[in-house]
Amino acid sequence: MSVAYDVLARAAARIGYYAPDDPNPGSEAGRYWAARTGQQWLAGPSDSVWWCMLFVSMCLDECGQIDAIGGFSFNTDYTVNKVRQHPDAYFVSVYDAAPGDVVIFDWDGGGTDHVGFVESNLGGGVLQTIEGNTSSGSYGSQSAGNGVWRRVRSSSIAYVIRPAYTDGGAATPSGPTDITAIQRAVHAEADNVAGPDTRSRVYAVCAASNWAGNQFPFGVAYTQAVVGTVPDGIWGDASEEAHDACVEAIQAAVGAEVDGIWGPDTNARVNSALDSAEQP
Repeated sequence: MSVAYDVLARAAARIGYYAPDDPNPGSEAGRYWAARTGQQWLAGPSDSVWWCMLFVSMCLDECGQIDAIGGFSFNTDYTVNKVRQHPDAYFVSVYDAAPGDVVIFDWDGGGTDHVGFVESNLGGGVLQTIEGNTSSGSYGSQSAGNGVWRRVRSSSIAYVIRPAYTDGGAATPSGPTDITAIQRAVHAEADNVAGPDTRSRVYAVCAASNWAGNQFPFGVAYTQAVVGTVPDGIWGDASEEAHDACVEAIQAAVGAEVDGIWGPDTNARVNSALDSAEQP
């Protein structure tokens, strides 16, 4: 299930994100899908455009896995219906939930209300999740809390979906992969461990690409530091050049075509390398 962990890495990298503190309007997920679909209303205020399903869809799409749940969705009921029609995705019991599954909640029995990713099955019907547009604890809105948080849930679980993940054609080596070249490319400590700092840096490079929608989830200055240019917070020609050179270095490290363009093949190879490297 390496692809499932790729998706979870995208979600986990955003834990602590809080839409009202975002310097840009709306939510990151809303802006992402407004750009991808042309439906500009999705980029509206985060307190009126509920974005939990947009968050799940974004993480899947960034890994080339949006079809694993039947395509883009901003509505949990729609997603449930799409999965019912999907030839390969299916529903599983909460007791059989696995990392990377999608979990949908119904707080009051009146229709589905919220969604997130299963990060870990703690047993006995208890799931550790990563959710967008929720609150950090039991106080505050659980389905419109405007943040990305790790939660533990055992009630109101309506559906657990096993997405039809594909492996993107990337092979998994039999032993730990050497990722020090990737780490050097993103100016991380070259400790050969695919830890949170390395993953966040790699994700920042991916997110800034045209393929991912030119996003800066950790801020422009952070991404500039990652790609090795002056972190002045202004993304201009020098930043673009540094970004493309960084992508080329990453591509050389993973055996992808060295063209400076982050696309599906580069993304799959990088994620495969990170997942097959030593983990923290």
